[in-house]
Amino acid sequence: MTVTDPKELLLTALRAGDAKRSRSTQVQIGPSEIGGCRRKVWYRLNNQPETNDNELKLAAIMGTAIHAEIERALSDNKDVLIETEVEYNGMKAHIDCFVPGTGDVIDWKTSKIRNLSYFPSTQQRWQVQLYGYLLAKNGYAVNRVSLVAIARDGDERDVKVHTENYDEAIALEALGWLAAVKEAKEVPAPEKDASYCQFYCKFYDASGQMGCVGLKKEHTSVSEVIIADKDIDKNALMYLQLSQQIKELEARQDSLKASFEGVLGTTTSGVEVSWTTVKGRETVDSTEVEKLLGFVPKKVGAESQRLSIKLGGK
Repeated sequence: MTVTDPKELLLTALRAGDAKRSRSTQVQIGPSEIGGCRRKVWYRLNNQPETNDNELKLAAIMGTAIHAEIERALSDNKDVLIETEVEYNGMKAHIDCFVPGTGDVIDWKTSKIRNLSYFPSTQQRWQVQLYGYLLAKNGYAVNRVSLVAIARDGDERDVKVHTENYDEAIALEALGWLAAVKEAKEVPAPEKDASYCQFYCKFYDASGQMGCVGLKKEHTSVSEVIIADKDIDKNALMYLQLSQQIKELEARQDSLKASFEGVLGTTTSGVEVSWTTVKGRETVDSTEVEKLLGFVPKKVGAESQRLSIKLGGK
């Protein structure tokens, strides 16, 4: 069948190519999955059929393309090992970059600029430490591990690097997380909101007949769902602090406006002060429209998600 829609042509080709990649068909649990959603990993371990045909994959595909370009660019560098495959005790991984001369493990990460403020996550640190662990178990001398964030919507100035010493204890902590999921006799509870799962989880199933429905606020008491992720806890507290600081700064800024009433000119510090008359907002007179038509036509926009972060009751 001839494809006439350029968007369909593009996405069909990209998804087909992604499905053929070795990591897309890998049945073993890899380091990148450890520390994520327990329910998702449990499904993988127990051969749960995938139920979500609407999973969004473009960001991951773009990340793969960036990795491939980095691999090509470093292919002539004799001082580094690229995409080294290692396996130990049933876990296999492909290491983005390893520098044998210095013992440095490097993992490339693609992101958005707005997400760099909380880079790296514990899950990402576990992943690169596990790479170091697998290399060490295969006879390589590992000293440091690095995560390099590359913003898809940025440039060279936005590349961010996190480096820490290789620590086997951190890798073992990650493996302990995996062991606990393996030992679970029942499927772990959902950990992500359904609005996220429907686009980013291969096991999402709105019917709930086979896969996961995710968390739904209308059916779930927020206070009863304990988020164990320390990164989320830290970021939530920071979010509340910033929200309060913004409110206080906005109040201070608003209180200064009165001092500028009737002022026009430039201060001795070179700050220009002026006032501009702004036209009032125009709106449709719904009452008059209803008189003329007998009803008011309405257009409903696309759904969006509203974030709510507040301190819960004790």
